[in-house]
Amino acid sequence: MKRVLLILVFLLLAFVVVGPALAQTSGTPADQEQGDTPKLDTQDAARKIETRIDENMMSMTGLVEAMANNLGQLHFLRTLCFGDDDQKWRTVAADMMRIEAPENPAYHRQLIRAFNAGYYAQKDRNQACSQMVALDVAALSENGRRLSVMLGDPYRER
Repeated sequence: MKRVLLILVFLLLAFVVVGPALAQTSGTPADQEQGDTPKLDTQDAARKIETRIDENMMSMTGLVEAMANNLGQLHFLRTLCFGDDDQKWRTVAADMMRIEAPENPAYHRQLIRAFNAGYYAQKDRNQACSQMVALDVAALSENGRRLSVMLGDPYRER
C-alpha cells in the first residue's frame, strides 16, 4: 500500500514539474525567425536525452536505485530553475528511502549515493535553466513514471 501511495505521489509531482519546465523558451518566435537565438532541434535533443537516460538506467542495480538516481537529477534541475530553497524532489527521495530501506543502513546509503550521482551528473551537464533543461525534465519525468509503474508491479523481482 505504501508503494502505491508513493507511486501516486510521484506521478502527481511529475506532472506538476513538467508543465512549468516545458513552458520555458529562449526568446520570442520573432527572435528565432531573425536568427538572434539559435534554433534547437528538439526532436534530436530529446532522442539524445532519452538515450542518455536509458544508458544510465542500465548501470543501476535495481529499480529503487534507478528511481533514486532519477530523483537526484530532477532535484538538481528543479533547484537550478526554481532556486535552492525548492526541495520538492529531495523530500520525495527521502520519503522513498525511508519506505524502501527502513532498517537497512547499507541499502539506504546505496540509495543516497544513487541520488547524489544523479544530482552531480546534471550539475556537470547544466549551468543555467534553459530549453534543454526543460527537455531533460520532461524525459526524466517520463522515466520516473515508467519506473513507478514497474515498482508498483506486485510480481517484480525484489
